[in-house]
Amino acid sequence: MDHPARQHYPQLTAAEERDLLRRNYLLLQTGQASLGLIGPDVLGIAVEPRQDEIVLHFAIAAHTAEVEEDLDDIVFELRAFLGGGPEQHLTITTELHVGHPHATWFSPRYAVLYLAKTKAEAE
Repeated sequence: MDHPARQHYPQLTAAEERDLLRRNYLLLQTGQASLGLIGPDVLGIAVEPRQDEIVLHFAIAAHTAEVEEDLDDIVFELRAFLGGGPEQHLTITTELHVGHPHATWFSPRYAVLYLAKTKAEAE
């Protein structure tokens, strides 16, 4: 029997379906790992699944010791959430962008998990 995703998106190949499911799995796990750790200086988080690693892209307001600690905690928690699963041995790396996650921060390879509202959006 076909996977339900194939019923809704019959144009997906089996490889595309696996990639989509993997991306979604990593997004969910990263979201869980980030709960309570996204401080006011974290402006955006994106997940990039690569062949042998997971790259977490962070847009931050400023590179401070507190932000660094929060990001390290997110990586630590993500490793714990991935433990025992198919992605448990992958390397987790981070890439930092200081500033608002504008258009050049985005890539089709990234899956955006979190974007902070700008002051104008919050009002």
